[in-house]
Amino acid sequence: MAKAKGPPGVQNRHIYNRASYMYQAATYLASQQHRPSPNVTTKSSSVGGNEHSAQTESKPQNETMQNMSRQMLSSMRAVTLKGQIRQSPALKRTICKFCDTLMVEGQTCTSIVENASKGGRKPWADVLKIKCNSCGNSKRYPVGTQRQKRRSLRQQEQRTVLEEHSENQSVEKSDEKAASAT
Repeated sequence: MAKAKGPPGVQNRHIYNRASYMYQAATYLASQQHRPSPNVTTKSSSVGGNEHSAQTESKPQNETMQNMSRQMLSSMRAVTLKGQIRQSPALKRTICKFCDTLMVEGQTCTSIVENASKGGRKPWADVLKIKCNSCGNSKRYPVGTQRQKRRSLRQQEQRTVLEEHSENQSVEKSDEKAASAT
């Protein structure tokens, strides 16, 4: 007797776990970059009459954290591409496609809702424009509209609508013939 198969699991789970860990690490590093550490901000030293402020000491540390975060996100993208794993669109929107910076609203990016229609009258023409503060590139996402279905699904849906329409017409014709016969 053969052993019964269990429920199907996710293939390449280790790749998903690695990508998830890298994203979490990049998020942590990016959040630490903008948080002032208490021991660095409170101390100021004077060496030979030269005073060093805490901001100048923490600036290289912030830059290092940002570079480490970028490296993690770049590695995550490479792992998912090599493992042929699709990233969710929500996850992709949190990463700058050009410089691999984690997009944190108000810190590393700015977002504006634009409406290019005449006078901004058309609510369906709203576009969310997210601009990266690191590289200056911007991405545009439609707001309030649903994504278009795949072509095969659209064609299949169109066929079912046409079939229903033709069935309704044939039923109506048979009803008309029955009514005219009586």
